[in-house]
Amino acid sequence: MKSSRVVIVLVVLFSCPALIAQKNEIKRAKKLERAQQLFDQFDYPGALRLYEEIATEQDDQFVDIQVATCYRNIGNLGLAEEWYRKAALGKLPLEVQYDFAEVLLSNGKTGEAQQQYKLYLQEAPGDTRVKNRLASIANFKDLHKNTDTYDIRPAEINSPYSDFGPVFYDEGIIFASAREEVPRGKRYSRTNSAYLDLFFSKYDENGRLGTPEKLTKSINSKYHEGPATLYEDGTKMIFTRNNFDPKTSEKTDKTVRLQLFYSQKEENGSWGKPELIQLSDEKYSVGHPSVSKDGKTLYFSSNMPGGTGGTDLYMSRFEGSTWGTPKNLGETINTKGNEMFPFIHEDGSLYFASDGHGGLGGLDIYKATPGLTSAPKNLGAPVNSPRDDFAFVMNSTGDFGYFSSNRTGGTGDDDLYQFTVRPPAPPVEPAEADSVVLAKNEPEYVYTVQILALLNPKTVDKSFLQDLEGVLKHDGKDGFHRYTFGEYTGLDNALETLGKIRDKGYEDAFIRKVKRYSELSYGPGKDVEKLYLSEKDQEPVL
Repeated sequence: MKSSRVVIVLVVLFSCPALIAQKNEIKRAKKLERAQQLFDQFDYPGALRLYEEIATEQDDQFVDIQVATCYRNIGNLGLAEEWYRKAALGKLPLEVQYDFAEVLLSNGKTGEAQQQYKLYLQEAPGDTRVKNRLASIANFKDLHKNTDTYDIRPAEINSPYSDFGPVFYDEGIIFASAREEVPRGKRYSRTNSAYLDLFFSKYDENGRLGTPEKLTKSINSKYHEGPATLYEDGTKMIFTRNNFDPKTSEKTDKTVRLQLFYSQKEENGSWGKPELIQLSDEKYSVGHPSVSKDGKTLYFSSNMPGGTGGTDLYMSRFEGSTWGTPKNLGETINTKGNEMFPFIHEDGSLYFASDGHGGLGGLDIYKATPGLTSAPKNLGAPVNSPRDDFAFVMNSTGDFGYFSSNRTGGTGDDDLYQFTVRPPAPPVEPAEADSVVLAKNEPEYVYTVQILALLNPKTVDKSFLQDLEGVLKHDGKDGFHRYTFGEYTGLDNALETLGKIRDKGYEDAFIRKVKRYSELSYGPGKDVEKLYLSEKDQEPVL
């Protein structure tokens, strides 16, 4: 009896580690299953927490890849790169190899990205996405040669959350944003922020965008509303809305799809009840609309069957009272990658975002000439960056507009950026013989501190500039009226002045490098102090 008790005790003792290990394995399997459920429901923050817990318990390349993918989907490309590197200690699955290369390129690791793209091509030699990426990397200098063409600055209305997809409307812009503060239970799990709604921001008397306000509840629903397009003098609108509903997502195939809705402005100025525009089977997404000036052609993106890649660009003509059968824009425009956010300009040019034509990284903005028969042209830096650049819109004269980007240095996730197109520099006339020495002594460039730029030609309220002396007003060739300070031949002096001006509260001031004032205005500028004096009594005009 005594010996049998010993045997039983020993059996129990030796069985405990195995039982504990088995119990831990079951617990890990359940945690992994839950993480995958959250991942499939686009709850990347929730899935990430569980995947990282699992990764601390056991090395697993699949889990490392899932962690990297979660970080990539929530926009943290720095940590995504770290986890892809860890997973790359073993052989990566083919598409993961591509994702790793894309993250490296977006993080500025061009050389390493090239290596990963080449490894990918060894197994997928026909993938034009990667061939286009490698061709663009080899010609990066060409994509940076027109950096002086645009003046770019962040829009003053950006929030810490996602702001994107602007469109001109009623002396302002309509755009999509997740800026609203809401209780946690009402947040979109993928980003842990509010659901996207459409907002309107109107220009003030100084040409600056005012505080955004949400559009009416007839437009904004409980879940996501995305980019819109306005036509027929702003009386008609088509906008993007999705079918996401967390109450039913677990019962369906968990796929969030985009749909287009139409609304017409009523006599009282409010927007009417939106109507679904049926362009494809509801199993597929359609979104990012843009309507031609005559209101007869609708451009949009979709993943419907028969396309070239992930999402393609399509067009539909208005026939009678409905939009006709969508037509794919073809392989000149569409690639094996993703083409999104089309914008049809009044002159017939099509601007869109793509990650399949090559570019600087992520989504880049391209321009296709009217007729769409020639290869689209990359707008290059500084409009495009290593990150995602998309949702480009431009005014009728082609010298001012907005685009969206998640580039580094922004305020939130996606931000709005304002741009102006600089006019071509006037031709240089041959110098007369007696002025050659003077011309050689003049610096080619000067630096000036720009305080603000207005579309309204009215002189800015003096109270705004009361702390500064020596400000010049330039009536710009591009229609903007700029207020600048100083003319420096050295950047250090300009930076010192910029610091002093910002210390006075002018936080949006920045430095411009120009060829004298010929790039700012027709003349050398007007002393602002003199503009505030009346001809009668020479007293300040407030």
